[in-house]
Amino acid sequence: MMTVWVRCCDPPQLRMDREMHDAEVQRADTAPMRAWSPWGGVFIAVALACSIGAAVVVWRHLGQRHDEQVRVHLASHSAEVVLTVRERFQSYRMLLRGSQAFMRSRAELDLLAWRTYLQRLSFQEDFPGVQGIGFAQSILPGQLEAHTRAMREFARDDYRVWPEGQRALLSSIVVLEPADWRNARAIGYDMYSEPVRRAAMDRAVHSGDAALSGKTVLVQETEADVQAGVLLYMPLFADGMPVATDAERWAALRGWVYMPFRMASLMRQMLDQHPGQIRMQVFDRSIAAEALLYDSHAGMPESASHPVSVERVSLGGIEWIIRLHALSSFDAEPDIRQAEFVSVVLVGVLLVVAALFFVVTRERATRLARTTESLRRSEAKYSTLVNLAHDGIAATDAEFRLTFVNPGFIELVGREESSLIGLALDELWAEGGGESRDAMLARLGEGESRHYEVRLTRGDGRQLTVLASLAPLNDGWGQMKGAIALLSDITERKEAERRIAHMATHDILTGAVNRLMFGELLGYALVQARRSGHRFALLFVDLDRFKQVNDDLGHHVGDMLLCEAVRRMQGSIRSSDALGRRGGDEFVVLLPEISADTDAEIVAEKIRSALEKPFTFEGREVRISSSIGIALYPEDGKDEHELMCRADEAMYRAKLGGRNRACRAR
Repeated sequence: MMTVWVRCCDPPQLRMDREMHDAEVQRADTAPMRAWSPWGGVFIAVALACSIGAAVVVWRHLGQRHDEQVRVHLASHSAEVVLTVRERFQSYRMLLRGSQAFMRSRAELDLLAWRTYLQRLSFQEDFPGVQGIGFAQSILPGQLEAHTRAMREFARDDYRVWPEGQRALLSSIVVLEPADWRNARAIGYDMYSEPVRRAAMDRAVHSGDAALSGKTVLVQETEADVQAGVLLYMPLFADGMPVATDAERWAALRGWVYMPFRMASLMRQMLDQHPGQIRMQVFDRSIAAEALLYDSHAGMPESASHPVSVERVSLGGIEWIIRLHALSSFDAEPDIRQAEFVSVVLVGVLLVVAALFFVVTRERATRLARTTESLRRSEAKYSTLVNLAHDGIAATDAEFRLTFVNPGFIELVGREESSLIGLALDELWAEGGGESRDAMLARLGEGESRHYEVRLTRGDGRQLTVLASLAPLNDGWGQMKGAIALLSDITERKEAERRIAHMATHDILTGAVNRLMFGELLGYALVQARRSGHRFALLFVDLDRFKQVNDDLGHHVGDMLLCEAVRRMQGSIRSSDALGRRGGDEFVVLLPEISADTDAEIVAEKIRSALEKPFTFEGREVRISSSIGIALYPEDGKDEHELMCRADEAMYRAKLGGRNRACRAR
């Protein structure tokens, strides 16, 4: 978003200035004409020459200032464009990371669960411009026949991997959501057969992170409205396999989670400022016709007279070049204060040279009236822009007290204007939010502009997350007399980030910690235990007779049973403990610190007792039990793998011993 700096005056002062200028013009118009002396023609010629010279000087000066302001505004917009592109692709990377974590949490490649996850995610609402999210499965040539049979049972009878041909490694798009007519064209396509896509897929495996492809044409394209396309890949490795080297990563590779983008659709969603004022071009690594990804004014001839700004941004191993051309309509208001000063000086010279001539006086009054009208139009235009802005714009005095607020600011904070004027701006922050007032004023006094992400309390008590941008407002001598504040509501964006982070670390059905996150918690508990020398416990919980309930009453009852079982287990452990789901009806519990062996046994008994009680679903009583294995650190193991194996073995001994019991590792 571009920040507009507004020179604010109160309406009474504007009316007073206008009346003074009108009165001066009227006095000049009614002054009597004097007789011309023999030197009158000479004086008029001198005055005319001075006027022409003054006009040339002022015109050149204003032109230079105008060009400089256009370049500054264009550079500022270029920086905002780069920031927007980086933030949006970071969001896409986080979305792919969450999808990757979901698929890694499954012991087997569950395409049905993956499709259900994408449909429930509703990612197109929070991430406009995304053509889809899909999964391309890695296939060795010897696996092709079995893969085709399995996919025809899962998807459709005419499924095939294309293009045909013998290759050392194949891939196939097996799921792509949303499953509309355009995305359906890509099912079965071997992206690894195409050099541009293959280069990005290789980089993703080599780095283990997101990789962006170069320019290509998506297979979703038809004969109409063909756009350049790019794809963002994230590798999916088999859980538990080593991935330290390239050879290990290729051995563990299961496929790629990816996003296809149609560039014109993506950029129209991402960069919609200054329509018709800026020509935006995006190139893939070099400024050449064949590398052009997007052109907002395709077919427009190049013009050397238009200012140009070029920025480079690195995204997923690919460098984009973003070039902005300021068109004729991209204008900036000139700073007329220096021009007014030059005009006044020149008018003074003209008055000295031809002080007795009515023509010079009238000319001065006419110019003054024109200047006043220009000021009035500029003031009205900027006031309209401020009042129509959706974001909150405010001005403060040197003590940080509000002196002006626009309607967007009033709507954002949910308070009356009368209660805001005179209130310190930071008194709107939630308790403990943002930098201290003294620190902010000190930075502003040094001429620094700052950006803060703070919590704001509205008048109705509701809290918002806002991005507050502050800039100093100086007087004519460079002294700070206040500040300009721009507040943007980013509550929805922060909430979307929180949801994505939660989905990446928790089981989507039960809300328990997923395998990836539980592994990190267990690793952290090991580090803390080794450092401080305390003990901790790991419990492996398996639900007895869950499969029978699932088969007899249906998967929907099984899902409700899993959710209720998790709720009971959560109620049996401390808030500092962690409950994770390994898959199916298997769960693990981490007690990060215990003082005696009986601590783990007490928790296991609570869980066993809670799960033994009957469940009621759809008017039917359901009974299950649990078999629990207990492993203690350091007696039963000194690393994650050893502890998990000991707890798993103890759980199986509990099952063999008759179920509905807990056993210690031997």
